[in-house]
Amino acid sequence: MATHASPDFVAEICLLPTAFGDCRGHLSGGAWRTVLEIDHEFWSATVHFDGEHVPGESFEAEVWLLLPEVALPMFEQGVRFALWEDESEALGIVKRLTRACVREGVDRRGNRRNQ
Repeated sequence: MATHASPDFVAEICLLPTAFGDCRGHLSGGAWRTVLEIDHEFWSATVHFDGEHVPGESFEAEVWLLLPEVALPMFEQGVRFALWEDESEALGIVKRLTRACVREGVDRRGNRRNQ
Protein backbone atom coordinates (compact mmCIF):
# COMPACT_ATOMS: atom_id res chain seq x y z
CA MET A 1 0.00 0.00 0.00
CA ALA A 2 1.07 3.61 -0.44
CA THR A 3 2.93 5.35 2.37
CA HIS A 4 0.10 7.77 3.23
CA ALA A 5 -2.72 6.82 5.60
CA SER A 6 -5.76 8.11 3.71
CA PRO A 7 -6.76 7.26 0.13
CA ASP A 8 -6.16 9.77 -2.63
CA PHE A 9 -9.65 9.39 -4.05
CA VAL A 10 -12.80 7.29 -4.08
CA ALA A 11 -13.86 5.76 -7.39
CA GLU A 12 -16.78 3.87 -8.85
CA ILE A 13 -15.32 0.71 -10.42
CA CYS A 14 -17.08 -1.46 -12.99
CA LEU A 15 -15.59 -4.88 -13.70
CA LEU A 16 -15.74 -5.61 -17.43
CA PRO A 17 -17.93 -8.59 -18.31
CA THR A 18 -16.07 -11.70 -19.46
CA ALA A 19 -16.68 -13.07 -22.94
CA PHE A 20 -18.36 -16.24 -21.73
CA GLY A 21 -19.72 -15.18 -18.36
CA ASP A 22 -17.31 -17.39 -16.42
CA CYS A 23 -16.35 -16.61 -12.82
CA ARG A 24 -12.61 -16.19 -13.36
CA GLY A 25 -13.00 -12.42 -13.16
CA HIS A 26 -14.60 -12.21 -9.71
CA LEU A 27 -12.76 -10.21 -7.07
CA SER A 28 -12.79 -10.63 -3.32
CA GLY A 29 -12.55 -7.56 -1.13
CA GLY A 30 -9.21 -6.39 0.16
CA ALA A 31 -6.27 -4.39 -1.14
CA TRP A 32 -5.30 -4.99 -4.77
CA ARG A 33 -2.24 -3.58 -6.52
CA THR A 34 -3.00 -2.53 -10.06
CA VAL A 35 -2.17 -0.10 -12.83
CA LEU A 36 -4.50 2.75 -13.76
CA GLU A 37 -4.52 4.14 -17.30
CA ILE A 38 -5.61 7.63 -18.15
CA ASP A 39 -4.84 9.41 -21.44
CA HIS A 40 -2.37 6.62 -22.38
CA GLU A 41 -0.37 7.18 -19.20
CA PHE A 42 -0.04 4.45 -16.58
CA TRP A 43 -0.01 4.91 -12.80
CA SER A 44 0.65 2.29 -10.11
CA ALA A 45 -1.99 2.18 -7.39
CA THR A 46 -3.56 0.13 -4.63
CA VAL A 47 -7.34 -0.24 -4.72
CA HIS A 48 -9.25 -1.24 -1.58
CA PHE A 49 -12.87 -2.43 -1.50
CA ASP A 50 -15.16 -4.69 0.50
CA GLY A 51 -17.30 -7.64 -0.61
CA GLU A 52 -17.24 -10.01 -3.57
CA HIS A 53 -17.73 -8.58 -7.06
CA VAL A 54 -18.37 -10.29 -10.40
CA PRO A 55 -17.89 -9.13 -14.01
CA GLY A 56 -20.44 -6.50 -15.01
CA GLU A 57 -20.87 -5.30 -11.41
CA SER A 58 -20.04 -1.79 -10.15
CA PHE A 59 -18.79 -0.93 -6.68
CA GLU A 60 -17.08 1.84 -4.75
CA ALA A 61 -13.36 1.61 -3.95
CA GLU A 62 -10.70 3.69 -2.24
CA VAL A 63 -7.59 4.36 -4.34
CA TRP A 64 -4.04 5.03 -3.13
CA LEU A 65 -1.61 6.22 -5.82
CA LEU A 66 2.01 5.08 -5.57
CA LEU A 67 3.27 8.57 -6.50
CA PRO A 68 0.41 10.90 -5.58
CA GLU A 69 2.50 14.07 -5.89
CA VAL A 70 2.92 13.29 -9.60
CA ALA A 71 -0.25 11.33 -10.45
CA LEU A 72 -2.99 13.00 -8.40
CA PRO A 73 -3.36 16.05 -10.70
CA MET A 74 -4.44 13.62 -13.45
CA PHE A 75 -7.31 12.25 -11.36
CA GLU A 76 -9.84 15.06 -10.95
CA GLN A 77 -13.44 14.38 -9.96
CA GLY A 78 -15.33 12.92 -12.93
CA VAL A 79 -12.24 11.66 -14.77
CA ARG A 80 -12.58 8.17 -16.28
CA PHE A 81 -9.76 5.62 -16.23
CA ALA A 82 -9.05 1.94 -16.90
CA LEU A 83 -7.67 -0.59 -14.42
CA TRP A 84 -5.14 -3.04 -15.87
CA GLU A 85 -3.95 -6.50 -14.94
CA ASP A 86 -2.32 -7.89 -18.11
CA GLU A 87 -5.19 -6.28 -20.03
CA SER A 88 -8.04 -3.90 -19.27
CA GLU A 89 -10.06 -5.51 -16.48
CA ALA A 90 -12.27 -2.68 -15.25
CA LEU A 91 -13.29 0.91 -15.83
CA GLY A 92 -13.44 3.57 -13.16
CA ILE A 93 -14.56 7.12 -12.58
CA VAL A 94 -13.27 9.42 -9.85
CA LYS A 95 -16.20 10.16 -7.53
CA ARG A 96 -14.41 12.42 -5.05
CA LEU A 97 -10.91 13.40 -4.03
CA THR A 98 -10.01 12.66 -0.43
CA ARG A 99 -6.57 14.30 -0.41
CA ALA A 100 -5.69 17.78 -1.56
CA CYS A 101 -3.76 17.91 -4.80
CA VAL A 102 -0.15 18.83 -4.10
CA ARG A 103 -0.14 21.06 -7.17
CA GLU A 104 -3.19 23.13 -6.24
CA GLY A 105 -4.25 25.54 -8.94
CA VAL A 106 -3.02 23.24 -11.73
CA ASP A 107 -5.33 21.03 -13.81
CA ARG A 108 -4.51 17.51 -14.94
CA ARG A 109 -2.70 18.73 -18.05
CA GLY A 110 -0.48 21.11 -16.07
CA ASN A 111 -2.41 24.26 -16.98
CA ARG A 112 -3.11 26.92 -14.37
CA ARG A 113 -6.73 26.99 -13.17
CA ASN A 114 -8.57 30.28 -12.89
CA GLN A 115 -8.68 31.23 -9.24
